[in-house]
Amino acid sequence: MNELERKKRKILTPLLVEAGAALLDCQEFEYGISLLLYAFSRLGTEGLEPTRMTAIMENTEKKTAGQLVGMIKQHLSVSTGLEQALQEALAARNKLIHRVLMDNIERSLDPKKRQHVINEIRQLRSKVGKVDDMIRPIVEALGKAIDGFDSDAAKTKALSRLLATDSLGDNSTSS
Repeated sequence: MNELERKKRKILTPLLVEAGAALLDCQEFEYGISLLLYAFSRLGTEGLEPTRMTAIMENTEKKTAGQLVGMIKQHLSVSTGLEQALQEALAARNKLIHRVLMDNIERSLDPKKRQHVINEIRQLRSKVGKVDDMIRPIVEALGKAIDGFDSDAAKTKALSRLLATDSLGDNSTSS
């Protein structure tokens, strides 16, 4: 890596780390919606078939985030607050995935403007995260009721695995 590439990496790393975290948030948002629909399909919700929901979760049947939100509205009775949060999260998700970096390339050249872009990404992430905070307890309760799945134990195990791995991704413990 030459000096120019090193400087570029150093300058853009905070922006790209935030954008990467936003990407993960958006994927969690979509998967959470899919998981919610899957749980309700297993409870016999009319119009939701478990095999189809499994195909959506495994990405063998393609659905956009907007289509998943539409399925929630079509098949589940949700509060006005959740419906509004879903719409805001979807709009934020779409901006994060499709526009935020390309729309702000020129702004990212200036340090102060770059920080504003990072702050904008954080605000959009919070809208996506708000829905996750709303539906995660429901998904976790349904998982426990249907399958006895203990999400807290799974989180603890995942965190232990993460902490047992060094910053380069090398596993420091034997599995």
